[in-house]
Order: sequence, then C-alpha cells, then structure tokens
Amino acid sequence: MRNEREAGKIVIKDGWVICPKCKTMKLLRLSPDGKVKAYVYCRHCKQERYLDIDLSLSQ
Repeated sequence: MRNEREAGKIVIKDGWVICPKCKTMKLLRLSPDGKVKAYVYCRHCKQERYLDIDLSLSQ
C-alpha cells in the first residue's frame, strides 16, 4: 500500500462516482447523505483508489 495522496476532481453522474483515472467506469453509488470513506477498485483501469467524499461540506 502506498502512502501517497492524490487529490483531484471527483465526477458524479446520476448518483454514481465515476473513476477519476479512466472516466469510464461507475465505481460506487453515493449514499443519500453524500459521505463516503472507502477503497474502490476500477475493473477497467485495474487500480484501487481511496475515496474520502463529504458532499455536506460543499453547500
């Protein structure tokens, strides 16, 4: 496991988080409260990413 942190824009389409690397795969369905802290794996680009999303702060 790497200790690097990469920050970037997360694309959300129809309640799904889209892979920030390949932009082709739906990774995770967002919960109604908009909070996610999880590792997700993209089957298309074969990479695991840690997502720490809190949409309640972006109002």
